[in-house]
Amino acid sequence: MHKFTKRLFITALVALVLPLSAVQAKPFGFGPAFGPGGGGPHERAAMMEPGSRIMADLDLSDRQIDLLKKRKREKHKTMIGLRSELKMLRVDLAEETSRANPDMARINALSQKIGVVQGKMTAERMGSVVYLRSILNDKQKKIMDAHHLEFGAKHGRKDCGRK
Repeated sequence: MHKFTKRLFITALVALVLPLSAVQAKPFGFGPAFGPGGGGPHERAAMMEPGSRIMADLDLSDRQIDLLKKRKREKHKTMIGLRSELKMLRVDLAEETSRANPDMARINALSQKIGVVQGKMTAERMGSVVYLRSILNDKQKKIMDAHHLEFGAKHGRKDCGRK
């Protein structure tokens, strides 16, 4: 009798959860072609990779592309170092907090160091945007600004369009 009750319970649970999961399912894609709030198949790639769409629309010269590739390699190396430092600090913080008698001064110092590293990472990302803008001509800057407004609004950024 116990097995029967258990199977009945599982069947009832599946019967309840299955329709609820179907309600949560969403179509693959966004835009009118896929129902409310979405876009067609070509927009799907743009939503996934807005940066690549912007770069294609900017029509960069060979010189600009070479400068960006060099900057990207430099940034990549820097970010690897910062991510590594951040992971080490988080391990140290976790170790300190899990001790029998954690040292709050050390926890605060590690937390501040984590904040500094995260700040450096943010500055590095923003520096890349500043660098990109520095090598663009006026026409390309207008295109980039238009994309910023478009994608900022689509992703719900409250600061889109502000300078």
